[in-house]
Amino acid sequence: MKKGLLCVLVVLITSVMILAAPVVVWSSLSVEKNRIMQEMTDSVFTAKTGIEVKIESIPSDGRESKYLLAAASGDVPDIGVTGSLGPADLGVRGAAVDLRERFGEEYLAIKREMYPGLMRSFDFMGTDFGLPLDIALYPLGYRSDILSDMGLSVPTTWQDLYQMLPKLQANNMNFSTAFGFEGTGNTVYADVSMFIWQHGGDWYTEDRTRSGLDSPESIAGFIEFTELYTKHNVPKAVNTYMGFQSGELPLIQLTNWWYSSFLFSMPELQGKWGVTVVPGTVREDGSISHAAYIGGNTFVMFKDGKQIDNAFKWLKWWLSADTQSQFATIVPEKIPGAIVIPPNIHSIQSIPLPEEHMEAYMKQAQHSIAPAYALAPESITHRFINNACAKVVLYNEDPVDAILEAAREMNVELERKQREYARFISRL
Repeated sequence: MKKGLLCVLVVLITSVMILAAPVVVWSSLSVEKNRIMQEMTDSVFTAKTGIEVKIESIPSDGRESKYLLAAASGDVPDIGVTGSLGPADLGVRGAAVDLRERFGEEYLAIKREMYPGLMRSFDFMGTDFGLPLDIALYPLGYRSDILSDMGLSVPTTWQDLYQMLPKLQANNMNFSTAFGFEGTGNTVYADVSMFIWQHGGDWYTEDRTRSGLDSPESIAGFIEFTELYTKHNVPKAVNTYMGFQSGELPLIQLTNWWYSSFLFSMPELQGKWGVTVVPGTVREDGSISHAAYIGGNTFVMFKDGKQIDNAFKWLKWWLSADTQSQFATIVPEKIPGAIVIPPNIHSIQSIPLPEEHMEAYMKQAQHSIAPAYALAPESITHRFINNACAKVVLYNEDPVDAILEAAREMNVELERKQREYARFISRL
């Protein structure tokens, strides 16, 4: 009798402890941003729901490996912050919660408030493993004063840009993509993807079992990208800050970092520059595709988390339009020079930016596309694409040969991963 009563008490105490345990979030954002997230959570979410949330800072470098090791040991947080393809990669291994299956319409309601192009990184074979935390966008920045003085207009299409380049180059000026071949050139995959997607190509086939880099559309986009350097004399590497400030680069594809630097560190250029969507490609139907790469940090929920339901309640609150607007407003107030582009379509207009800049970011977010997940590790796919670009631009190899070789290498990797993941895929 006493033993039975003792067992009941142990179960009750354990249950209470589990229910009282906080939602644990491992976040690779900066310590300052994590502090703001914690303060907002404590003052609003926890105060209203009674659910405690503990946001713990982890390094951004190596976070994917950290999550894999945590999943293998079972010592996981409830929520982790990772990269674009991280949630799906953890999901097919059986480590992440399928949010569509677990939360159904509640998840789909959140998904409908996010930019569609951003969400395609999270799904695989009818599952959905993640949600976005923020957005990294790459619109076009331009020096309006210089273009006006030269009698030039902001380019709408790449053909417009090609017609402008000889006049710019004759005056020691040029255009630059977001990343190019600076340093190791390990982010050029984002630049070339813009051209591939605008031409209607993709990294993978629609069923994501084969490379899509060998399609006519992808080949056309790849050739056009490499010709920026081999035909149109765009510089392979630039000093972005000095180039825009001095006017040597009056047209430049912006990263979030460079946009923030220009906005807050160059008061002398106030009123002399602007932001718009990237130049586009004219499609057969006459429409213009302004697709560009979109990425950012993402949320993943772990199956072995102790507070899955409460964790989802926090995610719903954090990704709501009001909370996202508040976060996007507070961050630049408390961290001078920092900006956050929220993924909620109803919140992006709350970014404290010049109105015309904010509208350009909204348009670019609507046009932009994130990579799809297809079993191959993100780093390996990036390497195949980066290497193909380098072979053509840096080593003068034939562009068709280079992209077809990348496609073959990707197919070998995909076939290997499909065998390796067969036991996981069968459960999806």
